[in-house]
Formats: sequence, C-alpha cells, structure tokens
Amino acid sequence: MTEAQYFQQGIAELQAGRTAEALAIFQQAVASNVATPRCWLGLSLAALTQGNVPEAEKAVDAVLVAEPHNMRALIIKGDILLGKDDFQNASSYYNLILRLATNLTDIPPQLASDLDRVETRLQQLGQMFQQHLFDRLSSAGYRRNQASARFNNSLDMLLGRKQRQDPGLKFPQSPHAFYLDDVPYCTYFPIEQLPWMADLEAHTDLIESELNALLGQSSDQFSPYVHSGLEQPQNSGTTLLDSDDWTSAFLWQDGIQQSEVLASCPETAALMADLPLTMIGGLAPSVLFSKLDAGAKIDPHTGLLNCRLICHLPLTVPEGCGLRVGEDSRETQRGRSWAFDDSVSHEAWNNGDEPRTILLFDVWRPELDSDERHLITSVLEAVSGFGKVSQSAG
Repeated sequence: MTEAQYFQQGIAELQAGRTAEALAIFQQAVASNVATPRCWLGLSLAALTQGNVPEAEKAVDAVLVAEPHNMRALIIKGDILLGKDDFQNASSYYNLILRLATNLTDIPPQLASDLDRVETRLQQLGQMFQQHLFDRLSSAGYRRNQASARFNNSLDMLLGRKQRQDPGLKFPQSPHAFYLDDVPYCTYFPIEQLPWMADLEAHTDLIESELNALLGQSSDQFSPYVHSGLEQPQNSGTTLLDSDDWTSAFLWQDGIQQSEVLASCPETAALMADLPLTMIGGLAPSVLFSKLDAGAKIDPHTGLLNCRLICHLPLTVPEGCGLRVGEDSRETQRGRSWAFDDSVSHEAWNNGDEPRTILLFDVWRPELDSDERHLITSVLEAVSGFGKVSQSAG
C-alpha cells in the first residue's frame, strides 16, 4: 500500500473508535518504510489511546525530528512530559507552542481549545515552580531585606515580576538559566584579577602530559560534546553538537566527578581543587579537555549564567585557532589562558591542520560575595530539581 492508503485507513479506524486496528495499520506503515510525519502522528495518537505512552512518545519524537514546529506533535509531547511529572521540559514545550501560536492567523476551534489548555497548565506549573523555589530559598536562609539588591532584582526577573531593560548592545549578556542584574559587562575578563591563572599557566606542560597519557590509554575517553542540563533549550544553531569534530573528556560533568578520567589526571584534578569552581549540585562545575578537529568551527552561542566565567588553558594549538566573544576576537596560543563571559555570544574555530585541545572549566566571577554565590546556587539547584532535565523543545 502507499503512504496515503495507510494514512487514510488508519485515520478511518481512529475516527470509528477502533484504536487497536488503527495502531496496527500505522505500525505497518512504519514497518514498510513509507511512514511520513502524519503517519507517525497517527501512530502516536493511536498508541496514546491504547495507553502505550512509550510508543506514543517515540512516534511523536519522529514527527518532531522531521517537523520541529508541528503544533499537534508539540502539544502531544508536552502532555506526555507533564504526565511523567517532567515539569521543566513540559514547560519548555508549552512555551514554544504559545510562541508559535502568536504567528498563526487562522486557528481551528480544536487547536484554540488546546492552546487555552496549554496556557492554563503553564500558569499552574508557574505557581508550582514559584512555591518550590521559595521553599528552597527559605531553607537556604534567604531573607529579602538581607539579600543584595541585584539578587532580589534578578529573582524578580526570573519570576516575571520585573522586565530586564534592554542594554542596547549588539552582543548583550543573554544567559539561558539565570541572569544576575548589575554584573559589569565584559567579553574577556581582566586576567590580572584572577591571580591563580598564572600558576595554572605555569603547569601547562604537566597538564598536557596528563592529557597525552589519557589519550594513550584510550581515545574512547573523548566523546561528542553534548552539554545538557539547564543549557537547553539554547537553540544555538551549532552544527557540532553530538559531532565527532568537537569532542571532550570530562573530569567533572555538570557537577559530577568522572572518576576514571580524574584518576588518570591527578595533578590536573589537584590544581582544579584550589580554584573557585562553580559548585552547583547537578549543574556545575564542568571541567574537561575539549578537542576541536582541524577545519572545525563552533557556531555562535551563549551559555548558562552571567555570574560565572569560562576559562580556557590551551594545550595543543595549531596555527589558525581563535575565539570571538562579543566583538572581541583573539588568537589561541598554547599556555596563554583567558577567562570570558559565555553569556555573551561567542564562537571558536580551528583553521589549522591538527586538532586543538584546551582545558576548559568554569569559576565564579570574583565580584560576587559568598552570600550571593550561596543564594544563586540555591536558585539553580531549585530550578534543576523542578522536574527532570533530560531534553527540551527546539
């Protein structure tokens, strides 16, 4: 049968209430390799009616791979995530649905009803999140009259009580997870204000020797770079996520120690232990060897926070490597470190003929006092703990 025949028969069975028969027809379309997004969507609806949530989610994911902005598929996906108490990702899908709906001029009655339901559920999730957040902050000792004005302002922005003013910059601070108000704008942070960087640079040979030993043990230690957590959805457009051209070996990943790599790099681990790393449960720090293959480029993107700095110590660097942060571009040089605000748009490239490898890690910005770090940590741990953080809408 043709795809159209499978689809028409499957829909007819669905409309007649014969969901088992509809499910079998759509499964046959998939097995015959003729299924299109509308057949996958029919399979998802039939599977949901049968109570087979895993198959329904697999089918709707296939739709979204082909048609990322398919409204019906997005609604089904959001509902499935909400049903699994995956509040954070359900909110991501629901927010995307409402953003897309603003561009629609002719909304069918059924879709209008679904959009009303999505908006109601988002409001309910927002109330749940606010209660969850203040419970965590209260247990962390937060008192509004004792916290800094910029933290209170940032909390109000996070909760939608205040709007951030447009700074009027070509490349503003645009963090995905948390914006701290009144943090001085910079691209590259003044290295003289990070005195421990000089000691790190002095250990370049030692760190590179541990990197080489790690590579000598097994090249499998390096895997395609995928940083999930709260960095999604970032919609950076980068073509290198999950690519063999941009790989990494983590010592700490999203705050979790990677014991095998740490054991292979004890001196590097010891050097990191003395730094003001952003210790945030389930989120940070990330400490890794990052390898960018010859001819590869990391497209412009922004990161999680504007209250941290991303630090690079270049270890193996062919000619033609560089980094742009905002409007400031610099050439990568072995043993010459830098720290930058990754909430500002940035991109990296390797125009050389050999891989470029750096040690990458994140630290708190030195302008923050211990109370601000504690409260920001509490906020971000509350955010990451509000439902699971496994995937998000694109």
